[in-house]
Amino acid sequence: MKKIFKKKRFIIIFIVILAVPIIISLNKNKGAAEVFVNAVSLEKKTIEQTISVKAPLEGIEKADVVSPLNYEIIDIKVKEGDVVLKDQVLVVLDSEELKEQITSEENQIALAELELQDKLKAMQIEYDKALLKIKELEDSYNVNKELLENEIITQESFDKIESSLNDAKKNLESYNAIDGKIVLSPSESKRLEIQKQELEKKKKDLEKVYIKSPIDGTVTRVNVNLGRYARDTENEKAMFVVENLDKLQMKVSISEYDIEKVHIGQEVEIYSDVLKDGIAKGVVARISPTAEQKDNNAMERVIPVVIDITEKPDNLIAGVIASARIMVGREENVFAVPSGALLQDENDKFKLFTLNEDNTLKSVIVETGLETDLETVIDGADLTEGMNVVVNPNLSYIDGMTVTPNKETEQGKYE
Repeated sequence: MKKIFKKKRFIIIFIVILAVPIIISLNKNKGAAEVFVNAVSLEKKTIEQTISVKAPLEGIEKADVVSPLNYEIIDIKVKEGDVVLKDQVLVVLDSEELKEQITSEENQIALAELELQDKLKAMQIEYDKALLKIKELEDSYNVNKELLENEIITQESFDKIESSLNDAKKNLESYNAIDGKIVLSPSESKRLEIQKQELEKKKKDLEKVYIKSPIDGTVTRVNVNLGRYARDTENEKAMFVVENLDKLQMKVSISEYDIEKVHIGQEVEIYSDVLKDGIAKGVVARISPTAEQKDNNAMERVIPVVIDITEKPDNLIAGVIASARIMVGREENVFAVPSGALLQDENDKFKLFTLNEDNTLKSVIVETGLETDLETVIDGADLTEGMNVVVNPNLSYIDGMTVTPNKETEQGKYE
């Protein structure tokens, strides 16, 4: 087996040795392979740098209408598309249960006040009796003190009278009285105050059965139905959405890598399927001072930016997805080439190759400027309008190298 393998290897080597001179001879006869290039004529143009983002259009002022109460809906007064004014009633809730609660609490408070009044009267009588008793004991104390001094009564008898007076005074201190009038204790007053506050809250809630619009605008969503409770809405959403559609806006997220290019007041072009070939105009209105995470699966941060629509076609409506092109840079009357036409040399300088009349290459050092997704602005002393620039160079290209230009078709493509 080993002998057969060695024999095959010998044959292969022999064939290769015979083939090498033949290949070299053929290459000499054929000459160097042609290098085909695509070239464009250098011309002055206007270059605009933009950032494109997508977001839904929404009213510049939007309100999600919810209810603090959860009673049955008995009347819906608007439908989607209705224009409403601030404080206009949108829906009415059943108030019977709340009215019954109010009546019950009013009765409880009235009863509590009557009971407290009766208690105050009874305590006032007791207090007045205690005052009278103290007055009697003080008179007896003064008389017996004089008798004691004259040794008519014993010290023991006097001590009993003095003790009775002290006990009567301590008893008087147990009464909550101001200027001789019995008043409610702090705890009783607080308890009654809380009851009255709860009653007032329910009376205010009675006004809230009329759910009103907080802003002027258009009802864009109705998520409630008759007979259901206020918080029993479609997909747990707000009862109503009211938007000011006179002006629209977009809330977009700009990458942390692009945000330094975005400034308040920059012009924005708005595109949407509903506009077909038309566009709307906008302006960057607000830039958030803080960034947020793009999504749970990315470390990149984004910055919320608000774009106000300044020129709105009639067929542009809220809720549709739109594309915004933010104009972040513009240069006029400049040279620009496809970004792939630029190479970096060993000194990190940018260069491109131009095509001479004899189809030889010449390298030109350039300075780069504004960049778009497709083109880069260039500047250099050796640049002239009309010169042909190679758009697909690679690192093997050198000055003086002969190339073959591809022919450009009428559609702007090469063949």
